[in-house]
Amino acid sequence: MSLAAPDLDTIHELPLTQRVLGPILRARAERDGDRVYIQAGERRWTFRETDSLVRDLSRGLMDLGLAKGERVGLFLPNDPAFIFGWYATNLAGGTTVPINPSFTSFLLDYILEDADVCGLVTTRALLPVVAQVSAARRARLRFVLLAEGEVDGEGGGEGGGEGSAAAADLSGALPAPLTISGLQARGAARGGASEVALDFTDVHSIMYTSGTTGPSKGAIVPNGQYFSASCTFLRAVNLQRDDVLYTPLPLFHGLASRLGALPCLLVGARYVLAPRFSASRFWQEVTECGATVAHTIFTLPAMLKAQPPGPFDRAHRLRAMYNSNHDPEFEARFGVPLHEAYGLTEVGLSHYTRYPDRRPGSCGKTHEDWEARIVDPQGRELPVGEPGEIVLRPRLPSIMMKGYLNKPEETQRVSRDLWFHTGDFGRQDEDGYFYFVARHTDRIRRRGENVSPHEVETLLCRHPAIADCAALAHPANEGEDDIRVVLVRRPDTQVTPTEVMDWLTGRMPYFMMPRYISFAAALPRNPVGKIEKYKLIAAGLAADEWDREAAAYQVRRDAAPQPVSGTTKTKETQR
Repeated sequence: MSLAAPDLDTIHELPLTQRVLGPILRARAERDGDRVYIQAGERRWTFRETDSLVRDLSRGLMDLGLAKGERVGLFLPNDPAFIFGWYATNLAGGTTVPINPSFTSFLLDYILEDADVCGLVTTRALLPVVAQVSAARRARLRFVLLAEGEVDGEGGGEGGGEGSAAAADLSGALPAPLTISGLQARGAARGGASEVALDFTDVHSIMYTSGTTGPSKGAIVPNGQYFSASCTFLRAVNLQRDDVLYTPLPLFHGLASRLGALPCLLVGARYVLAPRFSASRFWQEVTECGATVAHTIFTLPAMLKAQPPGPFDRAHRLRAMYNSNHDPEFEARFGVPLHEAYGLTEVGLSHYTRYPDRRPGSCGKTHEDWEARIVDPQGRELPVGEPGEIVLRPRLPSIMMKGYLNKPEETQRVSRDLWFHTGDFGRQDEDGYFYFVARHTDRIRRRGENVSPHEVETLLCRHPAIADCAALAHPANEGEDDIRVVLVRRPDTQVTPTEVMDWLTGRMPYFMMPRYISFAAALPRNPVGKIEKYKLIAAGLAADEWDREAAAYQVRRDAAPQPVSGTTKTKETQR
């Protein structure tokens, strides 16, 4: 049964039953076909062009045999091809799996296997990383779709184009790649239906969030949740049809996608996608594209304030930046207010303040679709003003994750007493405003990325000279962390911090590379064998702690991919 077209005049309050991409995309193309939707550098796509391209790609995916519920990985840098692949997969009934493009084969292999990905949208430059994943995993990829050089509509047909020719060097390691234009032509020739009937309960995406005591977890996110977050963002910044939203943040995160591309689609606004954040170019870029709303994260305002004054500091049209703490110094210098909300991958946005209101320091009040409490370690509600864990509960179906993929125990652990336990700590004031206090003590937040201590430890324990490892967060500036590791050498081996870093290069994503390294004879453990990290944290940095910055060690981001090692042992099996 097909859904009725949504009422675009009341899209800010999109009913739950209409939270499905296909009808919204078609309605916006019919209403605003000639308006620019996506802008990336000099390239632009209107709503009509986007709708046409996505529907041909959807037909092409159906022709490749993509079935409802099958999963397609999006392993791409910031490029409109990410959006086209995302939308086309959803229209064809598939489920997207966004993947950090800086992942090495070690982490990529895990996600492809955990999510049972059947196809991949990537770039020519990232094919060598894909080729390093296990042969068994690569054998289960039915198709590979290449993005670069093709998203502007130029290039050859099926199997043609520069991307496919370059990929021929990897023939036998991967399926013969298609280009975007090749799949588009295949879909256009196929004709017929361009979307599968879906509803708000169907799974939209598997979004991976970093693990603390285990591997990263894939949150199973339904359509209802994806659009719930988008609609809340519309309220938080009052995004309207004539707005221009600029984002320099990565598309594989929810901020640039379900709080960026989707909200702009909902209201007919322009979405300007930068390849990456640049503190020196930020104000020039937002000025030149005419942005009225811009994305940020908590660490970026400090980086912008550190820049010398420039001619674009006040030349812009920004009326709001989202999402960061209130900063009077920043706002006085640049003339734009910072807006804050609270949410997680698992729930979307649960707390916000309706634009233009703000309460400094607060992430807002609880959305009417949610219940929220501050509780003690036993789950008992705490009095107003007393800090504790934030727990949440939805009032509507399918507006939070359906659980963690392949991890029922983890799903049960965070769903105690009929509440979702966020692991974050906050407090509430007398007026119902919430204030974020601290994250779970075992999490590491590095340059906007949530880093899994477990994954750092597992990879380091595959080094032939390392027997055991503890990865810790060490406080850095502006609420961020540096990564510290304490290593135990294997008997009769010697390895230096520099040698460890050299071995990690090409095997570990740059943002996971440790800053501090020390060695110990053994790690403190409790009677059941769990590392007592609090003791290592309390002891602080060792007198001889190696500091990457003090040693002037430069992390190479362009290193060739390296195999993890000859061993397949994990951290747990090595003990």
